[in-house]
Amino acid sequence: HAERDHDRPLTEEGREAARIVGETFVREGLVLDAALASTAKRCRETWECVSSALEAPADASFDDSLYNSSAQGLLEGLAAVDDAAQTLLLVAHNPGISVLAFELAGSDENASQILRAGFSPATTARFEIDGAWSTVSPRTARFLRFDPI
Repeated sequence: HAERDHDRPLTEEGREAARIVGETFVREGLVLDAALASTAKRCRETWECVSSALEAPADASFDDSLYNSSAQGLLEGLAAVDDAAQTLLLVAHNPGISVLAFELAGSDENASQILRAGFSPATTARFEIDGAWSTVSPRTARFLRFDPI
């Protein structure tokens, strides 16, 4: 069953939502340096749709350990990102990705309240990180915004 889930494609609605994410990034002037994504087919397709809307393509890395990973596993994936990447898109799965966002929000009650809306497909949460990717934690992360699609 897990193999079938790994190979499940995005729906047309999911493809459109991912394109909207990319278009939103362009409209807001957000330039991605890199993407880190699960190897699941729907994550690969999400990245393809987001990146098709970008003005400048970013390098993408696909990591099998991110498939249905815990928040801790996602942090370990982030720790391996080259620090030359200033702006990164992490494409992963629930519940790990939403748990990670809650953990990074730390004691920011406003952020926690906003994040309770939940992560539907193509939802983005943005954080600013002070320091290297290997230091990502509630102490180094500052919540910026949440965009459910």
